[in-house]
Amino acid sequence: MSRPALVSLALGGLLATAAGALAQGLPTGVKTFSAKDVIEGTKVSREQCATLPKAVYVEAFGDGICIRYYLHGSTRGKAAVVFFTGDVLGLSRTGQREVEPGYLTQAPEFIDIASRVWGQRLGAPVIYFGRMGMNGSSGWHGDRRSALEAEVTKKALDAIKAREGAIGFHLAGQSGGAMLVPSVVAARDDIGCAVIASGPLDFRRFTAAYGITFRTGGKRAHLDPMAEAPRVAARTAGADPTRLFLLTDPADTAVPAKFQNPYVGAIEAAGGHVTQISTGARGAEHHALIEKALFVTRDCLAGTTDAEIVKAWKGRGGDDLPR
Repeated sequence: MSRPALVSLALGGLLATAAGALAQGLPTGVKTFSAKDVIEGTKVSREQCATLPKAVYVEAFGDGICIRYYLHGSTRGKAAVVFFTGDVLGLSRTGQREVEPGYLTQAPEFIDIASRVWGQRLGAPVIYFGRMGMNGSSGWHGDRRSALEAEVTKKALDAIKAREGAIGFHLAGQSGGAMLVPSVVAARDDIGCAVIASGPLDFRRFTAAYGITFRTGGKRAHLDPMAEAPRVAARTAGADPTRLFLLTDPADTAVPAKFQNPYVGAIEAAGGHVTQISTGARGAEHHALIEKALFVTRDCLAGTTDAEIVKAWKGRGGDDLPR
């Protein structure tokens, strides 16, 4: 591929709300994220992790990973909205590993600002989850969308829940980060709203189309949302169901709709329910649905019906967002 197919606008519009803080230039002492850390990975000991603000140390498949999270608001006795951003690592036109440029302009301080703004917008505590190998979390981002990342994520959410006194979570994920949403929903009974945006859910077909070997064994085995559909479906059909949404731009060229749409049929065939919304995404690739995923989460939290949410967002342009 000439560019990373799963690279979203890494923090994109989620952090555009921090722009005001940058008007006078980079604040003193702020260190932006590193391309080297993403490409090569990092290691952080349990002891080092304990000194970091808002971080939990978990072990999965024999690996110890320090996960940073950026929380606005108190989660004690509440369910927090957890956001998973898209991938930032891919290949250049010459086959070299490269990092999404926008990612390299961001820093923990800016994520804190964005989490605060979105917490105010959603009227709920918001957690920006530092995926493995990104945003200050240790590990290697090359292990994204894998059994290892999914297990680390699940264990980190357990640790965050215990530490912060949360009673559960709501989830929103973009692109590669959206692939974590089905895995988490399948494994937990405390997810209220779950929003998948531009996710390559038929991942076996996606990898085949782009000449990627689909890994099936060990900690680096690829996630397979289609295979997990029966477990996710069961979560959407119980007495206290998870409300599941899939946001798709039919014109998406990074993750074409043909790799998203089959998931709806898989969930329904398993007796579950997912509400798919066809809506415009930002960017030349019609791929970035970060803000809309969070606004749909807001509507779900408010108890708005599925039909009303579809009516509110279906067919809207990529930049047609509340101000």
